[in-house]
Formats: sequence, structure tokens, C-alpha cells
Amino acid sequence: MRKALKTVYFLLLLSLLAGCARSMMVPVVDIPTLAPPVAQKLPLKVAVVIPDEVEASTYTGTPLSPKGDNSVGWNVTASFPLGKMLKQVAAETFSSVFASVVLAKGSPYPQDIDAVLLPSIHQFQYWYTLLKAKSALDVAPWLSNARTSLKVSVLDKSGMPLLEKTVSADSLAQSEGKIYYRNDRQEFEEATGKAAAESIAAALRDAAKALPQSAEIQTYALKRGGQTVPVAVAPLEPRASDGSDVDVLPAAAVQGSVNSYAIVIGVEQYRQKLPRADFAVQDAQLMTRYLTKVMGYREENVVTLLNDRALKSDLEKYFEKWLGNNVEKDSTVFIYFSGHGAPDPKTGSGFLVPYDGDPSFIAETGYSLKRLYAALEKLPAKRIVVALDSCFSGGGGRSVVAKGARPLVMNLQSDMTVADHMSVLSASSGSQISSTYDEKGHGLFTYFLLKGIKDKEVVNPDGTLKVDDLFAYVKPQVELIARKQYNNEQTPQLVGAKKN
Repeated sequence: MRKALKTVYFLLLLSLLAGCARSMMVPVVDIPTLAPPVAQKLPLKVAVVIPDEVEASTYTGTPLSPKGDNSVGWNVTASFPLGKMLKQVAAETFSSVFASVVLAKGSPYPQDIDAVLLPSIHQFQYWYTLLKAKSALDVAPWLSNARTSLKVSVLDKSGMPLLEKTVSADSLAQSEGKIYYRNDRQEFEEATGKAAAESIAAALRDAAKALPQSAEIQTYALKRGGQTVPVAVAPLEPRASDGSDVDVLPAAAVQGSVNSYAIVIGVEQYRQKLPRADFAVQDAQLMTRYLTKVMGYREENVVTLLNDRALKSDLEKYFEKWLGNNVEKDSTVFIYFSGHGAPDPKTGSGFLVPYDGDPSFIAETGYSLKRLYAALEKLPAKRIVVALDSCFSGGGGRSVVAKGARPLVMNLQSDMTVADHMSVLSASSGSQISSTYDEKGHGLFTYFLLKGIKDKEVVNPDGTLKVDDLFAYVKPQVELIARKQYNNEQTPQLVGAKKN
């Protein structure tokens, strides 16, 4: 009976959507301003510019399927006035992080400003989810879902580019409604508009939080005579990309455990002017989002260290002190590192290269894998997983080597002697390099790691990973893409416990 009712409700929803198809114009609704938490405002006078063409921009298209893809072609087309929604709260949101904000249409820009912000819609998605009715006589509830990403260009006073950043909202926006007859659709349209508006507000909030954290913006603010900057997690400047499917988080998430802890590290730029580890910061930021939004980790239990916040002393502090102060016997631990690895030419041992690492003095400035595993082995945790999107041969990719030294063929299996309750996933074998997946904007290993978490059933209810299942998916995918697109051999490795 319930199955039949669910089918009827679903058909009603499809019927409603079909009825809205020909003339559904999503209304502009009041949008809440979501101010990001910032300790101090940047001392900049900013003009938020919304040109007429941006204000007039709309999205017209069909919704995704309930699975989050386009596999179901519903007979509905909706038009969203995204530009008007963006204009409604853009200036107010950015005023929470800058000293003064005015709204403008374009050049000539207002006098007495320090910078110009040009926000625009980068990507918009929406879909509907049918919920379970509370009783047999209840009208089936449904959720209107939306997610927005923004592209924000920042110009200096003269109009020269300072920064361009694409920001995706951490959370999707949802608005609940009920199924009505096909000709009574006002609530349906308003709920759809509310979800779209709230998704734009969420993306603006994340942009307002991220922009002041960039090194370019902070440096520019100081040059303009300012004395204070907001408290920032780190300079967040990943290499730009057009995004990929894993950048959109799955709607489903597990509850996780209050005793799960994680350290996520992404080092893309180095103090020693080493080659850039492309996408490392972007990898780490997205991994943190998956941990907190998908795998149920509490935000206060996840430490994210990016670029110059990932010094050797930071690794020592968090690996050897912070974890020890927090982890208990029923805890789980997840460690992720994206950046360069390096070999010790004398011993062949592998080292993580922190922001201040120098491959010519790697034993003194790096953080060795043996030291990492020894620190983790002391923890009373019941389960530890380490994921390393690095390589340690010194042959290129995400590895470096001392000037004049030759790349090494390392035996990572011997260098990865780990405790029984620990699993280590690494991007490649000891003789190989780890590649980036340029078209996806991530490290090749990290992309399929996240895709496995998103698309495969590899996350337990407590937020831990089914490591062997995840590895069984990641390994052949990485090998295939590395060989076909980059003419490169890259074989991920799994060492240690494989129990699910």
C-alpha cells in the first residue's frame, strides 16, 4: 500500500512539474543575508558592480533527477531571475568583511574606492526530492533543492585584476512544499524560488569569507594603508579550474561520530620557490567539506592546514600533540596530505614537504613518513586512515628532490610499516610520480578518492571508510586515466589493515 501511494505521489509531482513547464517563471523572493564570521573587517572601500547584463541574467533549464544527475528528463522548464537575486544581497553580504561597500552598475566606478568586486553566477543546479508522507492520507511533501557557485573578479582602483575566484557554497538550500493540483502552483513556484535565493545567499557568504583570506587581497589592503586584517585560516589561492562533478557534494550524508578527528593538509606554494603542487589547496579544501558535510565529522574536530599554515612545526604540533590530547580509545582518525613529497638521498626514506621544507636539507626540514606513522601508532584510536596525494621518488609530479640528486626508486612498502589498526592509501608506487587531473581541477588520486566517496557505498554509518572497497575503485581508475591521458604509469598503493 505504501509503495503504491509513493508511486502515486511521485506521479503527481511529475504531473505538477509538467503543468509548470510552459510558463514557470520563478519569482524573486526575499533573500536572507548570511554574514560570514570575521573578527575584523578589511580596511578597504569596495564597489560591488552588478552590470545590467548580470542583473538581467537568468537560468532556464530542467531539474536534475533525484539522484543528482540528468538521467531523468522531466517535462519541465523553469526560468530563474538569478541576476536580480544576486543583486538583492551582494552588497550587504560583502559589507560584513570590508570597511565600506557601495553598489554600482559599472565604469566609471564611484570615486574614493580602493577595489571593485564583480560577482556573477558560475553554475546553478536545482532538483526536487519527494519525501515520505506521514500518513496514508497525507499529501506527499517534497523538497525543492538548489546549489549555486559564483565567480568573483576583484580589480584594484585602476581596474587592473587582483584576483579571480570561483566559490561553491558548502551547503545546498532546501524549501519544503506539498503536492497540489496542476493549476494551483503558487506554493510550488515560491518554494523553488526560495531554494534558489538561499543557495545564492550561501554562495555569497562563502565568497565573502574566502576573498579576504587570499594573500593578494591582504597584501593589497596593507599597501592601501590598512592596519588590520580578518582572522584567516590561510591564504586560499588554488589554481583556478572550471570545477568537476566531485565539487558538488552528494545530498546524502551519514551522521558520523563525535569521536572522529581529522587533519587535512594542502601545500600548493612553498617558501623555497619549489615547483607548484597544482590543485593541492583545492584538494584539501574539498576534502574538508566531504569530511564535515558528507562523512559526519564535527567541524571543531577537523584541522585544515593550507600553504604557510602548514609549517614543519605545525605538522609536529597537530600530529604529535593535538591528536594525543583529543583521541580516545573509541576514536577514529583520518589524515590527508596533498602536496610535495621528497626522498632522503642518503637513506631513501620518504618525507612530507611542509611549506618551509627544503629538499636539499630534507632530513632537517621535512616530516618523515616513519615519524608520522610512529606518532599515529601511539594513539589509542580504534581506526586510523592516512591518504597521501604525493609521491616520493623525486621524479616530478608531486615530488621534489635536492638539486643535483637523482630521482630514487623507493620501496614504499618497507617505508610504510604501520600498526594493525592503520591503513595508508598513497597516490603511486615508490618509483612513480603522482599526476594532476587538469580537466577536473584536482590531483588524479584525490579526484577518484572523492568520487568513490560520493558515488560508491564506501562510507560506514559512523563516518569511517570501507578502505578496501574504496581502494578497489580508486586503483584501476587512476591507472587507466594516467595511462590513457598522460602516458604515465601511476599505481596507487594500500598498506595496512583493510577491514571494513
